[in-house]
Amino acid sequence: MKKETFLSIVVLAVTPTAFATDLADPDQIQPLKSFAPPKPIAPNIAQGYMIENQFDRTDRLSYFSVANKVNEGVAPLKLSSGVYGSSFYNSLFSGFREANYYALFNVNHTKANRYKDGQGNKVNFGYERFNQAAVLGWLPNDRTEFRLTFIHDDLDEDKQPEHQMDPVSTERYVVRLNGRFGQEDLSNTLSTELTYRHVKRHADNYTLRSVAGNNVYVLLHREIFDAAVKYDVDWRNFHNQIGVSFQHDDQDGDRYLHTATRDILNGYRFGNVHIDRYRVFDNLHYTFNDQHKLGLGVTYEYNRADVRKFNSNLPNPMMPGTQFANIQTLWKTYFGRNSTDGKIKQNALSAELKYEFTPTELQRYELSLGHLERVGDNMERFNSLASIVVRPNGTTMNQQPASAIVDNPWLKPEEHNRIKFDFDLKNEFYKGYLNSILDNGWNVGGSLVYDDVKNLIIFDRTRGQSGTVDRSGGIITRNVDAKLIVANLYANYNFLQNWAVGAKAFYNYGKNDTDNRPLYQIRPFELNANLDYRNYFQYGSYNLGAAVRYVAKQNKGDFDRTSGLGIDNREAAKQFTVVDLYAGINFQDKYAVRLGVNNLFNRQYAEFISGDHVLALTPNVVNAPGRTFWLSLHASF
Repeated sequence: MKKETFLSIVVLAVTPTAFATDLADPDQIQPLKSFAPPKPIAPNIAQGYMIENQFDRTDRLSYFSVANKVNEGVAPLKLSSGVYGSSFYNSLFSGFREANYYALFNVNHTKANRYKDGQGNKVNFGYERFNQAAVLGWLPNDRTEFRLTFIHDDLDEDKQPEHQMDPVSTERYVVRLNGRFGQEDLSNTLSTELTYRHVKRHADNYTLRSVAGNNVYVLLHREIFDAAVKYDVDWRNFHNQIGVSFQHDDQDGDRYLHTATRDILNGYRFGNVHIDRYRVFDNLHYTFNDQHKLGLGVTYEYNRADVRKFNSNLPNPMMPGTQFANIQTLWKTYFGRNSTDGKIKQNALSAELKYEFTPTELQRYELSLGHLERVGDNMERFNSLASIVVRPNGTTMNQQPASAIVDNPWLKPEEHNRIKFDFDLKNEFYKGYLNSILDNGWNVGGSLVYDDVKNLIIFDRTRGQSGTVDRSGGIITRNVDAKLIVANLYANYNFLQNWAVGAKAFYNYGKNDTDNRPLYQIRPFELNANLDYRNYFQYGSYNLGAAVRYVAKQNKGDFDRTSGLGIDNREAAKQFTVVDLYAGINFQDKYAVRLGVNNLFNRQYAEFISGDHVLALTPNVVNAPGRTFWLSLHASF
């Protein structure tokens, strides 16, 4: 097996989704805002990983380091250990590759602790994480391959200073079996995949903090089973990929009031939601010649949801003779609609046309036109949290209307009509960042996406909008029409043999056309620049580098709860500039040291994109870490 093929397996093996289509893939469209826990740490990046902090989105994993030579590739044993301010990260990796089998194992541990911001204020941030991964592969012959992947990710005591709830425990298991029958280059190949995912979470407002009001907690449990099969075949200048997939998703979420004498079940965050998701897709590529290639993809999805506890009643022992509102009552209260059986069926059809132009090996241009339809996820369609009490006569009493969250299960699928352009150019000397031959090398590229969206799914507050009957200001989900623009540009230049400079720019625009207001959580304009120096000495190599990150003020946001959701915060919309310094030394690709200082000038700043991990729809502003010194050691045996 080729080295690059094996390393790509390392990446694909830990991807937490079933294999995607090349074109017309609805999964490439993500919700405006994610509230999910961090992704499992893939073995291919585990050795060079740093502490993950959702309140500091500086991309420090992309910084150049000669230590990468030690961290990359496969070896019987690799170790890394780092100290980042008052936090710690350690990882162990082992990999083997033979003619007809391969294996890799990774164990990593993170202990993130509180830190001080740029003004010396303590931030009660922290978590402890234990992540393990194993990949076992067997190739009985050159036309057959089997791969088994196991991942366990345990995230504990995840302190969320921007929200009133902490995910005290989040545990995830992923088991995946892949099979390949046919050519490795996919010229005549049948591929299969089976995946099982299991997620458990306990979140509360009292274990990791003091609370003056009620003690409450939520227990979430989710199981997802995926099965997929696809067939790739070459015929003359055509390559066709056809496939089908099935996903069964079960999710429960129970909310409790915790008292000194007993725990009271007072609502369903997810009312035993069962979803069956069927897909069929076909991708056809035609290669005219070495310069021109055309692709067409089509994906059809049938989505069937069944909320089995939609009309389950819960008695209210705090007010005898009353009961807590069931999910059916919440739907009626907020949307004026009833469901006879708790079942909702939806269809989505996506298509994409892509043209690739490669005039030389130094130039690449891609243009795609797509209509992608995305069915809302569980967090957008079936999440409910409201303190409504039903009296014996059937009337309701909403105790905390402004803090309620009731999703709309009848949301229409998003329809994204988009144009995407990508390009990449380089001269004949450029072989990679800080890697040129004979002369100075340069590389520029970027992408531009214009997306006209019908039925974009957003969180909003009830004000009697179309499709709602409630006016209490509680949080709901709804469809709106919108426009999105995403532009990225990068440039790299290697000069004087040992020097390189790189820059990346990001621009985003989002407008809610239905309400004529900005969309929430749209990333501000950002510019990142790096200056790096690398040289060699008798026993290895070393590097020195500096990075500057500039984030502009976000003037357009969803700041006002009286007219929008109000998730954006003006205190976090201010511009800021952060400077980092870093260095590394590599001894014969066996041992390495990395060190540096983040936020050199101890600036106080907060990210406009609020923290993830929990459903914080009215988050507090949390400042990023101030000046932080760090050191990590790396070894390969």
